[in-house]
Amino acid sequence: MHKAIALYSGGLDSLLSTIIVKAQKIDVIAVKFLTGFVSSLKEKDYEYAKQFGFPLKEKDISEKFLSILKNLEHGYGKNLNPCIDCKVLMLKEVKELMSEYGASFVVTGEVLFQRPMSQKRDTLLHIEKKAFLNGLILRPLSAKLLPPTKPEIEGIINRTLLYELWGRGRKSQISLAKQLGIEEFPQPAGGCLLTDPLFCKKVQDLINHNQLTISNTELLKIGRHFRLSERCKVIVGRNEKENEILMKKEGEILIYPLDYKGPVILIVGEYSEKEIDKACEICVYYTRRKNSLIVIKSKKEEKIKKSNAILEKEIVKYKI
Repeated sequence: MHKAIALYSGGLDSLLSTIIVKAQKIDVIAVKFLTGFVSSLKEKDYEYAKQFGFPLKEKDISEKFLSILKNLEHGYGKNLNPCIDCKVLMLKEVKELMSEYGASFVVTGEVLFQRPMSQKRDTLLHIEKKAFLNGLILRPLSAKLLPPTKPEIEGIINRTLLYELWGRGRKSQISLAKQLGIEEFPQPAGGCLLTDPLFCKKVQDLINHNQLTISNTELLKIGRHFRLSERCKVIVGRNEKENEILMKKEGEILIYPLDYKGPVILIVGEYSEKEIDKACEICVYYTRRKNSLIVIKSKKEEKIKKSNAILEKEIVKYKI
């Protein structure tokens, strides 16, 4: 039996493409790549895999992804989404996996013209070339609108059983899903945080201050963020769950109210007493009090300080 590796995003298009190819008696291994800016596989993904009979795996490429995010070849999309560079990276990773799994071609859920930057005909072919996978990437949903791939030419895949979908609409995909027995439709896989303008402001801040690391990008997913200096920022918990996450950052400077509910604040980077004092003021501000006793906890010691709230007109200067 011939084998293929499918890029699996968790969206409907990649699921459909995997099922379409598997229906042609191809052994398909679906792989989701984790960049640090997309969610991990969910329980529903594994349910689909069990229902339609394909193995589903994850591969973490976050370190490599951060490297290309700092040195892009093809630029960003509307926000900080490096869609073309990202797809090239994933396909290069797939190329390495092909020999491991004995796969002869690759499957993706791309639909022609669905995304303005990365899914134009010329761009799709350019991505193939950059990933050294010329003719080996099958896009079942738009295959009839694209040049035949090697698995089609060699008769491994029956081209007549593929589709000619294009554009941003989802009616055709939903109709096809119903035909294939998919009762609950996954949402479009636009879950990359780098398409969110507010999140991108925080990413850009890390890039600007040469602090783009795995640990720092993980922290971007929680709290309010404030830049206090070139080397120091603080993260303010917005609710009990985020406060609990921040409290687990042992060995760091943590700031929180002494005797009533309020935010936990984590200081990140290099700091002095000036930054600690400012973080205390921010903490008081979010307790909605004019002044209060604040706990300053580090690995070495724990002390208490009375602090006033930062002024509204001043806090906006630090907000990222």
